[in-house]
Amino acid sequence: MPERTEDYEFKIIDEIGKDLNTTQRRISHQIGLSLGMTNLIMKRLIAKGYVKVKGLDRRRVQYILTPRGFAEKVKKTHRYLLRSIDTLKKVKEKIQDTVLEYYEKGERNFTILGKGELADIVEISLRDMEKKDLQYSRARTPEEINSKGSIILLADRNIQKRNNRYLNILEAISGKIGV
Repeated sequence: MPERTEDYEFKIIDEIGKDLNTTQRRISHQIGLSLGMTNLIMKRLIAKGYVKVKGLDRRRVQYILTPRGFAEKVKKTHRYLLRSIDTLKKVKEKIQDTVLEYYEKGERNFTILGKGELADIVEISLRDMEKKDLQYSRARTPEEINSKGSIILLADRNIQKRNNRYLNILEAISGKIGV
């Protein structure tokens, strides 16, 4: 998902807040943006009065968040959190919609296969569906699966589909999320 300039502004402000002695090169590396684009956004932040530049010597500068920059960091943090929560809600809904399609076809047993955040979100999504006869379990590896006949909800990029009872949850919800 392409990030917006506002997201990069937040990340740059955040990096400056963490380390006054940081450099544009270090910031660009930390946030995954080209040095040129980092420089462009940094100039915009300076023009807006969020960041002040202090020359340490001929070759080094120090970036300082101004009081206005601190206030903007708080606002951007709040907006970023709201967007993240909204995205998580959309992902949860799409997971539930996908599982509901199988549920309506008579499937009642599901196994969540994976050990990361996506597996956690899938588990929360199933728990919150409030279908009394829907059963699910969790396995970190294919060897841990002990529910024969269940639909395997694959929630780990490093595990491959083994048969048609495996459903790659990322593939299933891709393109369905209007973020």
